[in-house]
Amino acid sequence: MQDYQHGSQMNEVEKFDEWVKKFFLDPETCALDHQLFSIDIYENDDEYMVEAVLENHDVEDIKVCLSDNELSIIVDEAHKPFIDNKADTTPSQRNIPFPFSICTRRITAEFSNPILVIRIHKFSPGKKAEDINIE
Repeated sequence: MQDYQHGSQMNEVEKFDEWVKKFFLDPETCALDHQLFSIDIYENDDEYMVEAVLENHDVEDIKVCLSDNELSIIVDEAHKPFIDNKADTTPSQRNIPFPFSICTRRITAEFSNPILVIRIHKFSPGKKAEDINIE
């Protein structure tokens, strides 16, 4: 059974590596990094990590959502009192579609201004949630 699990894990790692290459070679990724906010994706032995650089934002502005294999980072400043015309403030959103389902894994998010780090644990199951709390 261990060989099957290990083989399955290797398959996931290979999918992740191939997906990351394609993701960062996509011209749209580069454009969104400049237009909205930049993100970086990497992994270690235990987790996949998504980092977003969210300068001039507070944790209250940020929402992390999840659906099956897609992670979304939404930045919305419409609630801020100093914004004159709230109709002009549309939320900024980056969607990160993973090549496999991540919705049943333990996912944590931490914001240490200006960096948001989202950790998707490879081996720890989590309860299925649509919104991820940011610490």
